[in-house]
Amino acid sequence: MREYKLAMQEEKVLSKVICNGCGREIPCETEDHFHGEKTWGYFSEKDGRQDKFDLCEACYDKMTEQFKIKMK
Repeated sequence: MREYKLAMQEEKVLSKVICNGCGREIPCETEDHFHGEKTWGYFSEKDGRQDKFDLCEACYDKMTEQFKIKMK
């Protein structure tokens, strides 16, 4: 989950990233994270819905460890 604050001339500036998995605030200056976005298409039950989420590295590892086909 991302939170923004308005800067000069109404430009959005990322102010905080919170892991959707564990709820921990991710310090962007010192720690990397995964950001996922998906807009669902016509052939799904989520037609037109846009999902966005952020995961800290630990939650990303937990999610990808469950994959039946491992990433390369």
